[in-house]
Amino acid sequence: MQTFDAIIKRKGIRSFNAKQISNEQEKKLIHAANAAPISGGGFRDSARQITFVQKPELLQQISKLAGDDGDPLYGAPTLIILSAPENSFHAEQIDIGLMAQSILLAATDLGLDTILITGIIAGLKADAKLLAALNLPQDYQPFVGIVIGYTDDTTVKTRAYRDDNVNYIR
Repeated sequence: MQTFDAIIKRKGIRSFNAKQISNEQEKKLIHAANAAPISGGGFRDSARQITFVQKPELLQQISKLAGDDGDPLYGAPTLIILSAPENSFHAEQIDIGLMAQSILLAATDLGLDTILITGIIAGLKADAKLLAALNLPQDYQPFVGIVIGYTDDTTVKTRAYRDDNVNYIR
């Protein structure tokens, strides 16, 4: 798949089946994530952490953070949590965003379906037991989640072209 095709095809999916991603796909996603730009060139205090959550009991506990609002993981068998420490560049959220975009596009290229989620992050930060279960390095905090797997719903793969949010100054 060409890069532009992956960018256009990628879309947030809210219905996953139980099929698990492969170890080879995980490795490729990690490689893509770690190839993303990072403030400070990845030296000194700039760092990021990738956590794959596939343990059903832990996924169920994380899903309960939404209360009665439904399953924030949409039935997917894998949740990726991206975390980082605060860095001297104050760019950890940008670093995580770039990493997330690389994962989302690589996943599309691999035929995987995804959705970026942030709603569970506050709940994770507030639940010391769940946060500890993520086994994050000291002083790291979660910033974003990526729900990943496969969908049976092929109707959700279309994206309308939009250009009403562009200004040209020539």
